[in-house]
Amino acid sequence: MISPTHTLLALAALSKQGDRTRNFTIFTGSLIPDLAIYLWAPYQSIVNGVSGEEMWRVLYFEAPMQNLIAWFNSIPIYALLAVIGFTARGTTWGRLFLFFALAALIHMATDLPVHAEDAYRHFWPLSDWRFFSPLSYWDENHHASWVSKIDVALAFGSIAILWQRFARRWCRNTLKFVAGSYIVWLAAPFILS
Repeated sequence: MISPTHTLLALAALSKQGDRTRNFTIFTGSLIPDLAIYLWAPYQSIVNGVSGEEMWRVLYFEAPMQNLIAWFNSIPIYALLAVIGFTARGTTWGRLFLFFALAALIHMATDLPVHAEDAYRHFWPLSDWRFFSPLSYWDENHHASWVSKIDVALAFGSIAILWQRFARRWCRNTLKFVAGSYIVWLAAPFILS
């Protein structure tokens, strides 16, 4: 799935009206599994001058990047954080740990079934095993066109939930912008062809 969908799902599942700290923590937790990629790709492109082809077909699959991805996408690490947070849920930091970890786990639960040849080591450091899914969120050889339709459906379902939950103007304007971005994403292949 694409990162905005992970965030929308986590916010739809866990956010609470009027609790900005909790909601920001969920937002952050939903994005953290992709943080390594967000930092690595611009660095490779801008600083090192690496082409997109070399970046995504070679460097991405080499040990340094795969190890970094394993750290940021480790179900055992976030499960441990969730247990710590649940144990200390009577404290502010405990609740924030819990929601941060749950948001990251939602991200990983929706990533696991849509990574084919680029599967992550989601159970690291306990195991280097990877689930090579028959589905991919980006690779047409692994049904990406169908996966993207499910991705968009989940995004719009989450937007509908969040629309009902948050009535503030800035929230609704943000949701309109995000919905518009998904519409443009859907329309792009037709416009560009």
